[in-house]
Amino acid sequence: MAPLQKRAWLGLGIGVALSAAILALLITKGATSFYDDDKMRWTFTALVVGMAVAWAVLLAPVFRGSGRAKAFMDERDETIIRRATQVQFWGIIGSIVVWSIALTEVYWDQGEIPIVFPSLIVWTVIIVNTLAQAAGIIIGYRRMG
Repeated sequence: MAPLQKRAWLGLGIGVALSAAILALLITKGATSFYDDDKMRWTFTALVVGMAVAWAVLLAPVFRGSGRAKAFMDERDETIIRRATQVQFWGIIGSIVVWSIALTEVYWDQGEIPIVFPSLIVWTVIIVNTLAQAAGIIIGYRRMG
C-alpha cells in the first residue's frame, strides 16, 4: 500500500470517528441548542478543529511538494490527488443538497429555518471536504490499482 493511500485510510478513519462523535452530540443535545449551550458549542468546535488538525498533519508533507513528500510521491500519486477534488466537489454539493431538502421539509410550516443551521451547514461542508478528499484518494488508488 502506498504511503499516500495509508494516510488517506488513516485520515478517513479519524474523520469518520470524529464525525460520528459530532453527529451523536447534535442528536443528543439537539442541533437547535447549539448557540444556547456553550459546552456543546465548544465540544463541537474542538471535534471539528481536531479533525482539521489531524488531516493537516497527515497530508501536510504531501501538499508541501518538496523534501520528504517528493520521496514518497510519484506521478500516480499526484494524479490521484488531482482527481480526488472531483469527489470533494460532489461530496460538498451533495451535503448542501441534503441540508437544503431536509431543512425545507422540516421547517416548511414555520416558513424559516432557525439561525443555527447556516453555521452548521458551513461546518458540515468543511467536514465533508476532508472526508471526501480521503475517499477520493482511496477511490483513485482502487481505480488505478
